[in-house]
Amino acid sequence: MTVNIELVSAFYAKTHLSELLKKTQKGEVFVITHRGKPIAKIVPFSEESEIDPKEALSILKKIRSGITSKVNIKEYIDEGRKW
Repeated sequence: MTVNIELVSAFYAKTHLSELLKKTQKGEVFVITHRGKPIAKIVPFSEESEIDPKEALSILKKIRSGITSKVNIKEYIDEGRKW
């Protein structure tokens, strides 16, 4: 099973939420970005998590390839501590 992931900006997600939810019901997956950085993911609801580890790794590689700037893990850790 191949999952296509579409990156959408936070503004787009806010203004088109109902459209994104309808597409998610049909199996589509969306990653919401803020200033080009992934911040959230909208996925179809499932009672069980049956993600194949190889598929998960493929998804992560695809998300990472969408990040064009240099990633500083310490900045992400510090950002997470603010919340």
